[in-house]
Amino acid sequence: MTNIFAVVTEMPGASVTPDGSFAEMIFLNSDGSSQTLRFNPELMMVFLGKVFELFQNQRIQKGSTLDHIAVQPLRAATTFAECAAGGDAVILGFRLQNGIPVSFAISTLEAKELHRQLDEASNKAKMEFEMSRH
Repeated sequence: MTNIFAVVTEMPGASVTPDGSFAEMIFLNSDGSSQTLRFNPELMMVFLGKVFELFQNQRIQKGSTLDHIAVQPLRAATTFAECAAGGDAVILGFRLQNGIPVSFAISTLEAKELHRQLDEASNKAKMEFEMSRH
């Protein structure tokens, strides 16, 4: 006995209730049916994180060679850094090329270390680029 599953083909709507109590996504399926998923906001963020991780892991596996897993970075279209309210952290933000925004809060000590590492990596990248041109 073979199970045939409908595949989501379209998402005509997504919204959050005015009071923020739940998020709703409406899907249309290949068999003509539709379905609605409702999440509380915290669970929606967990769901999105798991989806993001799933596809990132798939990308790593697809890009790996000889079963050696290496980092396959996602390209960022824009980036920013700003002070968090209260000054106890730095907010790092990225907008991926697919439009998904990703933000991180890191301590000011971590931000200083990241700044140092970014300078090192940037200088190394410039040197390698220059060497590859010759």
